[in-house]
Amino acid sequence: MEDLRGRSFEFEIPKNDRPPTDEDRKRAASFRNQQIGPVGEITAARKRKTFDCSVEEFYRRSELGEPPPTRWCQCLYLEWYSQNGRVVIELPEPQLRFIEEGASPGGRDDFAREEEGLEIGAMPDAAAEAEAVNPDDEIDSLGVLNVSDEESAKGEEEGYGLIPDELNRELERSARRTDREIAGEPEDADRAIEECELLEHLIGHGQGTPTGKLLARLGLPRPDANLTDAEAWLALSTALMQLAMFGVAFDVCEHCSVQDAYRILIEKVCEECTVFPEMRGTSYVQHFSTSDFCQRCQC
Repeated sequence: MEDLRGRSFEFEIPKNDRPPTDEDRKRAASFRNQQIGPVGEITAARKRKTFDCSVEEFYRRSELGEPPPTRWCQCLYLEWYSQNGRVVIELPEPQLRFIEEGASPGGRDDFAREEEGLEIGAMPDAAAEAEAVNPDDEIDSLGVLNVSDEESAKGEEEGYGLIPDELNRELERSARRTDREIAGEPEDADRAIEECELLEHLIGHGQGTPTGKLLARLGLPRPDANLTDAEAWLALSTALMQLAMFGVAFDVCEHCSVQDAYRILIEKVCEECTVFPEMRGTSYVQHFSTSDFCQRCQC
């Protein structure tokens, strides 16, 4: 909607109508941190009826057949399609804060880190000293013979290939899980490591899947002059909804019309680029952009 078009904002919920449950926490944990995909309706101009009493009183009156006290209020409505499928957030009376161009959310910026004594880009002394060490030195300060990276890699390839990759990864996951439980660390850290290992394995051993294969069942029209802008937008949005489920994002540069963007997606990205469907359900996001195929961007 026009009321929020082109504007950045953040919002808060003044209060929850109930304390969070274990089911709420489980749903929140399954929600991807970085959301991608096409948007639906986004507006703060909606009006909705809300009951002006506690949840307990609402249920009590409903059971007795008494109408609870209600009123109309302003509502923030957010709809988009992402790795989690269709997502809708409908918040009555949120606290909205609009962010001016160049400002950071929450009224803070990167320079605040310098004021707190964390200089951006500064390297700790220990790291600087480590970087200054000559990696070609054969003997360290303790008189231990160092093995070059090439010889180490060769020994690893010859000596550590006795255990199958999948079994080795499972053993490592089990060891990390035990360490995490002993240390009382959250599961998120272990999950992030497992996702990185899966991606590394796919890059090293996988072939990837043609992007177009993920859209084969949608029956999308071919991009040609017969498509109207509305038809091209519908087809493009449908394709991006499907790709978002697999963590695939498509960025559109300022030079492309909706027709251009759809043509590049179908004729270039779908036919020339590959993805890893195995990363579905993870936090991994793979980006493609029209700028890679846009002549004006390449100039």
